[in-house]
Amino acid sequence: MKMPSVRIRIWIGLAVLAFLGFMWAFSPRAIEVDAAYVARDDMTVTVSDDGMTRVRDVFVLSAPLDGTMSRVEVEPGDQVTVGETVISTIRPLLPPLLPARVTAQLKSNVSSAEAALTAARADAERLRAEHNRLKRDLDRAKKLLESATVSQQAVDNAEAAEREGYLALRSGEAVIGVRRQELAAARAALMPSETQNGSDTVAVIAPLSGQILTVDRESEGPIAQGTPIVEIGDLNSLECVADFLSEEAVRVKPGDPVMFTDWGGPPLPGRVRRVEPAGFTKVSALGIEEQRVNIIMDLNDPSARQNLGHGYRFVANIAVWEGASRLVVPMSALFRDADGWAVFVISDGRAQWQSVSVGHTNRTYAEILSGLDEGSRVVIHPPRQLERGAKVKIRATPKTQRATDSSAAVTG
Repeated sequence: MKMPSVRIRIWIGLAVLAFLGFMWAFSPRAIEVDAAYVARDDMTVTVSDDGMTRVRDVFVLSAPLDGTMSRVEVEPGDQVTVGETVISTIRPLLPPLLPARVTAQLKSNVSSAEAALTAARADAERLRAEHNRLKRDLDRAKKLLESATVSQQAVDNAEAAEREGYLALRSGEAVIGVRRQELAAARAALMPSETQNGSDTVAVIAPLSGQILTVDRESEGPIAQGTPIVEIGDLNSLECVADFLSEEAVRVKPGDPVMFTDWGGPPLPGRVRRVEPAGFTKVSALGIEEQRVNIIMDLNDPSARQNLGHGYRFVANIAVWEGASRLVVPMSALFRDADGWAVFVISDGRAQWQSVSVGHTNRTYAEILSGLDEGSRVVIHPPRQLERGAKVKIRATPKTQRATDSSAAVTG
């Protein structure tokens, strides 16, 4: 049999290579994916939100009267002692300068009051003389009654007249007191402003022991009654408060563990003390009205309060559920399957669609109740082109991660 020529054999070889290249170009290629193992681990579900520290009882010290306040010498952070530390002093307002016509009227009032007092004194002297005469008449009538010169009726009349004279004298003396007060009031209206001195100042003293939190008014100057001057509180009574969405607050109960983060230091443990029973409406940064509830929490370590002050920000992570040795997968591996959830399981180099039953979830992991076995590999962040049975290639070996939710808090 005659062998094909060299040229023919070359063309046959090229045709075979072209066919193989064509088959390789149009054959399905493996899709590169990231993968993670289905593992058992401890799992914690938390609700997180921003909060703020505050002193449990803050006392606002206000001006007790209108006047001119001296400069406040205390500064935020200073210690004050109840009944001893003077915060400031207030000099009562000076009376206004009087115009000439008003001064003349007031002087006229003083003269009238002096004249009325003189008349009251003269009237009282007349009534005293009249009362003395009636007393002598009564004594004379009693002596004459002993000698039967006058009747008992005459003595009774003399006693009644003496009594009336006594009461008239008392009334006249009371009128003198009234006239004296009127004269004093008239003279006080003319009292010049210069009569007030430094002894008229009122000291504003700390009503409790603690620290100065804020100084609302520092400079010297006029001040109205009730104007806040300083805020005083005890940092040993520091507590933490955060407002949570009402649908998250219903999952929290007193005694739940809390981890305070993002305050500028290492995480601090704490406990929930109280969930307030009333909510309130708050508008988020996106303009959405939200129903929120304040949750009050305490630090487990009292010494940690030394690093915090009144009005410091933090993120409260409250653990509402904890489970040990749970079958978990990353949340990024899940996607919706009708009304349930599904994952892509990697088996023999291909992605197999698998429906799963999901229990608790946090921001990182989901608890798998059924549908997966421990040790299986699942695709995380499945790409759009990934289909059932598609060939896959894992980019890198997944690292072991814990199922504790440690993501940042969601703010409205």
